[in-house]
Amino acid sequence: MPHELIFLSNTRTLVHAQFLNLAVDFGAVAAFVALAKWDLGKQKELSEKVEDRIQQKKDHKKVILAVRAREQLLGTLELEIQVGPDGSVRNVPVRQVQAGASQHVILVVGPKKACRDALIGANLLKMDFAMSNILVVPYETGVVATELQSRPSGGFADRPMYETQPYVAQAVGEGWDDYIQAELSDAVAQNGENVKTEGIAIVVANTGKVLRRGIGKVPWRQMVEQLEGEAKAAAK
Repeated sequence: MPHELIFLSNTRTLVHAQFLNLAVDFGAVAAFVALAKWDLGKQKELSEKVEDRIQQKKDHKKVILAVRAREQLLGTLELEIQVGPDGSVRNVPVRQVQAGASQHVILVVGPKKACRDALIGANLLKMDFAMSNILVVPYETGVVATELQSRPSGGFADRPMYETQPYVAQAVGEGWDDYIQAELSDAVAQNGENVKTEGIAIVVANTGKVLRRGIGKVPWRQMVEQLEGEAKAAAK
């Protein structure tokens, strides 16, 4: 997948202790004092590294808890989905889409170009999306409300084909801005400011669990296969 967001991993540090027998004379005592100072410095360095690891694990736990909380929030947000061949739509909560229709959701968050490129890429696999119960939800950032209002929103003829596919849903209603901002903040903290231009993708199974977060171009075929595998595992 284009660059994937980074999670912390548990590591173990193996320390070997070596014991030296020193002759008891003035020269040996002086050497021992020097060695003791060196050893204390190493112990301090090791202690600082251990403390860093502990802090990293604590921070990682906080991130995981925040992610789980956002999964619950996402389930309450609404999507505008197509319900008829004529383009008729209705609004439903994400949780209802997941539980009622067993549909997975892939959120694509980023500037206009990132969302457009993602939808064009998804359009190449539109049959796979239809067979896999996957909704693609673009969420454009860096755009003001007045610009959105000036864009065509009428019939299918007014919009590009890749935006009007039945598997494309729109984020509507309140709560989306806060959710997206929290996701972007985590992504920027882990991967830098380039996230804001490259965009991120959030892959959510129909169980409500976030399977993956990634940066940049979406590997659609890989995502479809992963979600299919998740669905089969859940069925078993």
